[in-house]
Amino acid sequence: MNTNPDTTRHLLVGADGSAESEEAIRWAITEATAVGDKVEVLMVLPREELLPGTSFALQPHGRVPVRKNYSLDDAVARIQSELHADIEVKTLLRQGNPTSELLAAARDADLLVLGTGRKSAVGRLVFGSVSTACIRHATCPVALVSTQAVHRFSPTAS
Repeated sequence: MNTNPDTTRHLLVGADGSAESEEAIRWAITEATAVGDKVEVLMVLPREELLPGTSFALQPHGRVPVRKNYSLDDAVARIQSELHADIEVKTLLRQGNPTSELLAAARDADLLVLGTGRKSAVGRLVFGSVSTACIRHATCPVALVSTQAVHRFSPTAS
């Protein structure tokens, strides 16, 4: 375990309430527990943008609505309980553009961890990809965690 505070890494996890983001949280907590790193989980709630003169909210390119009644604190507590992880995990909620907020928070991180799923080419075109933008513009390394591949490799696996 990493007991030197000078070498403790800061892992930032992007969350949106999806199964993929919960797998990213699980992966980051597992890694941090094994080596003594800090974990921070950031959920960005998109601002509702209205069409002028209507009550219809636009869902801007690249944003997927967060599940109703989803609690990030409850999800993190559940994952920590499942993993029997005794580390402090800080949770943050922000409102704005998910990509911009994640990139801004990642400036102070040593690793940005994001969940990713398999989307078709049309799905990527229609919904965009926060992960793709973060890979292109992050100032720290980015780990993409997929539900299909997460159990096949872990840097702390022996």
